[in-house]
Amino acid sequence: MKKRLLSLALCGALLCGALAGCGGNETTSASQEPSSSQAAEESKILTTAVGAELNTLYPLNMDVQNNIGTKLCYEGLVNYENGDIVPCLAESWEFSDDGTALTFHLKEGVTFHDGTPFNAEAVKTDFEFAHPNPNFSNISAVAKLESIEVVDEYTVTFHYPNAYFAYLMDFCYPETMVLVSPAVLEEGNYQSMNGVVGTGPYVYEEIVDGDYVRFVRNENYWGEQPYYDEVIVKYIPDASARLQALQSGEIDLIYGSALLTWDDYQQATSLPNIAGAVAESDSKTRNLVLNASGVLSDLKVREAVAYAIDKETLSEGLTYGEETPADHLFPDGIPCTDVELNVIRTYDPEKANALMDEAGWVINESTGIREKGGQALSLKYTYDSGDALNKSLATAVKSQLAAVGINVETEGQEMMTWWQEGVAGNYDLIMWNTEQPYTSPHNYFIPMLSRSPHVPSLPAVEGSDEFLALIEEFQTTDDSARVQEIFDQLLNFDNDNVLDLPLLFVKDMIVYNTDKIAGYDFSSTPMFFDVRLIQPAE
Repeated sequence: MKKRLLSLALCGALLCGALAGCGGNETTSASQEPSSSQAAEESKILTTAVGAELNTLYPLNMDVQNNIGTKLCYEGLVNYENGDIVPCLAESWEFSDDGTALTFHLKEGVTFHDGTPFNAEAVKTDFEFAHPNPNFSNISAVAKLESIEVVDEYTVTFHYPNAYFAYLMDFCYPETMVLVSPAVLEEGNYQSMNGVVGTGPYVYEEIVDGDYVRFVRNENYWGEQPYYDEVIVKYIPDASARLQALQSGEIDLIYGSALLTWDDYQQATSLPNIAGAVAESDSKTRNLVLNASGVLSDLKVREAVAYAIDKETLSEGLTYGEETPADHLFPDGIPCTDVELNVIRTYDPEKANALMDEAGWVINESTGIREKGGQALSLKYTYDSGDALNKSLATAVKSQLAAVGINVETEGQEMMTWWQEGVAGNYDLIMWNTEQPYTSPHNYFIPMLSRSPHVPSLPAVEGSDEFLALIEEFQTTDDSARVQEIFDQLLNFDNDNVLDLPLLFVKDMIVYNTDKIAGYDFSSTPMFFDVRLIQPAE
């Protein structure tokens, strides 16, 4: 089934899309899989696992499972590393004096996997193709394009209607803002491509439906050759089966908070020949969005929810303290988010109960659930079932809210359904993660204009018109002082009105077989696995 790119407000996160059917991929029989030790002796093979099939590898879709494949095959003009934007396929860049033109000077001598030259014409073709794609409507560097000018073979200029502080940051998306061979594009088709063809260190080789995807080293890669000759990504949807595969040596590693709960991590690292590591920096925030257009339209009720949730208990009980309680919407180090909030709400069930009483919701002594006008209080909590911790987190929040008389019905949903239902406002509480340093906070707030679960609730909140006007304004300036002023106001409005309730700062992790792997160096964007950061056991 073809599926569209999710809003870049997801999280996490991020920001999200669903998997689609793969056109032009060669399907082989499962009997051909090189799973024997003999095959491993012939070449250096790394095998990992995902929880959803990689039956698309197109950067038209954003998905945490898909990211491993896109990182292998594709590259962008720039990368984000340790707080800086650094060259990749672009060697350098500059803005015009008025900030409306961004010129990239491209690396020479690079070819796509199909032999097509990488040059300014290829960049122009790719981004002119992306510009009308509705899936890119929240990425200003694409959506606001007026024109693309080929200056010479290796120089290209992007022209915009106004200056904007985050144009260059938008080019850092490692899963969507990447270059593909112009030969695979089909005009107007934003659901599929005619092949998996980038410039990256690995070339897509084959897919066995329901089993695995194989990548082989790009022998013509312009950069440093990766260590592994082949990377195999196996489809193992069950968490316990993934751990068994790791223990047996069928796979070499499992990566990321989407595939591993902290119980999984503890269990895996207790096994012989299995080790693990946790990223030092936070990936994103596990964030609960409250729908202010329904039962939660009363600010007192939303505040009561905030005071009723014990983040410390969530941290210790679900993550062994690894994921720390979040008192702000974004982790430390995110640009423009070091803001002093007007209100900090900590766990206080007595205050939660008092606020519910003030709002007119009275405890029914026989059921323990609050009622008002004969209506029992029940909230619908939805979450993406593809994230390993989401179910346990929803269950824990349900229990904590029950303690103050708020009934919660939880529902795990497939990613696309979850996103569609969220944007439509069919929820009371929804788990909606924040994103990466180079996308936040601007690409968390921009979708609030049209494509996030905040859209249905904002009209019910006093002052939302001014709030939305500020979102429009920051997209038309590169004045750093004014940008900071705007985010001060946005973050405080969001917090004052309890539109978002940040719970935990996410830590990504890895578990691996020590017979094959000696360690892993997490990048400054730990959500994205990079095979080149593995330390092989030799």
